[in-house]
Amino acid sequence: MEGTYRQEELGGRSLTLYTPMSYGEEGRRFPVVYLQDDGEVMEHSLNYLEHLFITKALPELIFVGITPHDRNHEYTPWPSPALMPDRPDFGGGGGEYLKELVGRIKPYVDSRYHTLPGPEHTGLLGCSFGGLITLYGSYLYPDVFGRIGLISASFWYEGIVNYIRGQSRTMPEQRIYMYVGELEGLYKTNLQKQMVPQSRLAHELLLEQGFSEETLRFETNPIGTHDSVFFSQQLPQALYWLFGAEHAGGSRV
Repeated sequence: MEGTYRQEELGGRSLTLYTPMSYGEEGRRFPVVYLQDDGEVMEHSLNYLEHLFITKALPELIFVGITPHDRNHEYTPWPSPALMPDRPDFGGGGGEYLKELVGRIKPYVDSRYHTLPGPEHTGLLGCSFGGLITLYGSYLYPDVFGRIGLISASFWYEGIVNYIRGQSRTMPEQRIYMYVGELEGLYKTNLQKQMVPQSRLAHELLLEQGFSEETLRFETNPIGTHDSVFFSQQLPQALYWLFGAEHAGGSRV
């Protein structure tokens, strides 16, 4: 048994949609996870994820991978200078991208697919800059996204920690999963060298805002570097904690 992939276009935006093996059974509706970067991180983990679906360790999920037009523009919450002199500055167009996601993409998916549309059944997840814009979306639209996955999110980005510090938690039932590899940023000489300490600081600030061990999970890997190998390895654990029946426990899948 396997799920189904399909590619769709919505107003010039490419979407990759995955529906699980039980999709189409009468009366069934499914949680949805919106994934940054076209959902590439899911594709590398899908065989194991489907094993978790079959064994009931994880509820079956619909995945919606969203392809960015300009990643450094859409995945940054505000403009910031480039890290290197020969690179373009970061555009800070994340607000408009999230507005499109909430105002057009999610209503489209909910109208065409058998979804559970409430925030407790709606995830937003990304890696690196995808994690950065996911965090920003969790603050802008807490009534839309109740399950937040931050895999190696770019907490080094200028101003993001101060932004977190200035926010307040508005949805008590929101859950956040955070991960960072302890070797991320090790060989960098720019702001990215602060990847691990800034991630730890962000975790502390979220706890101060009222999150608890039941609603916020932070994990690290002592050999983890900033690449898709570790991103894909961490995805099943993130989804298990966010959506699995034992989300508050310490078990790993």
